[in-house]
Amino acid sequence: MVEIVPGPFTLEGKQAAVQKEVRENYDTYFARAAKTRMWFPDRLEQRDEMPKYGHLISDETKELLLGFLGVESVVDDYVFSGINAAGDSVATRALYVQWGFEERRHGQTFRHSLIDSGLYTQEYVDKFLADTAEYHWTFEEQTGYEETPLLGAAYAILQERHTRWNYTATRMRIWEEYGSPTDAQGKRIFPAIAGAIRFPEIDEGAHEANFLNIVKIYMKYFPDQALDALNKVSHHYTMPIVQLPNADEFIKCVLSAGMADAKEVINSVMNPSLQKMGLENRRALRKAVQNFRKLPENAVVHIQNRPLDGMVPDEETEVYEMLPSGDFILKTNHDQPK
Repeated sequence: MVEIVPGPFTLEGKQAAVQKEVRENYDTYFARAAKTRMWFPDRLEQRDEMPKYGHLISDETKELLLGFLGVESVVDDYVFSGINAAGDSVATRALYVQWGFEERRHGQTFRHSLIDSGLYTQEYVDKFLADTAEYHWTFEEQTGYEETPLLGAAYAILQERHTRWNYTATRMRIWEEYGSPTDAQGKRIFPAIAGAIRFPEIDEGAHEANFLNIVKIYMKYFPDQALDALNKVSHHYTMPIVQLPNADEFIKCVLSAGMADAKEVINSVMNPSLQKMGLENRRALRKAVQNFRKLPENAVVHIQNRPLDGMVPDEETEVYEMLPSGDFILKTNHDQPK
């Protein structure tokens, strides 16, 4: 969303404010993660249930799980890319280190699930990971742009939401293959792999919210840059491009499972992410980028029906309201939402 803080700010002042709020966001994120999401893949109780349910997993789901393991296994490339893009920002570097720690346990969860369920031997899985490690993911190959902290955060919003969406669909798929188990009250229960996947799924939701907060910080101080970054990463968005040993089979299974349906990805991943930024959809985002360029250089902007966050513009300041459609309308100082 677009917010305005008491100003005015110089360029240097805005940049310092961004770094301060990113650091505060990281501190809040880390404290919450330590209290609510401190889990370890090798200690999950669901591992004990996996041998009992392993034979119920279909060949297609087996390939999906192996492919997700491969995608998760290149997390160090994501982390190093983010750290390199951080430059002098200690807060951004620290954020990527913590994010990397949490992402690594997702790959470990898939590894344990495949082996404990008897779907693959440990030797097979480890060779698969070794083969996958020969490929190195880069942000530039993924998006066509050199990574910056803002571009990295904007892409991560979509990627994290998409990953969570995939894992939710896979969890429900496995639940059905397990026979759709319920408790005595008829409530769904998720044993074995179905229960273990829930942990990465929750992490991905927290990561999406974290990167969303970072882009919102940029929206507050540099709305033109934030809108441009969202536009760039959403233009040709795809899930991480990784060369997998089982690539052909994985793609077939993803297509068969409906996880690569472009319309569904737009409706379930991209548009909801943009709506959290105050825009209806990708079309509205493109319009907002174009319309923002037409505004006066020193104009103040805020999202529709949102306050200016304590700022009282002087009589000479032009205040514009950004609508969900991507249009901007000029407001008077007396019309601002309180």
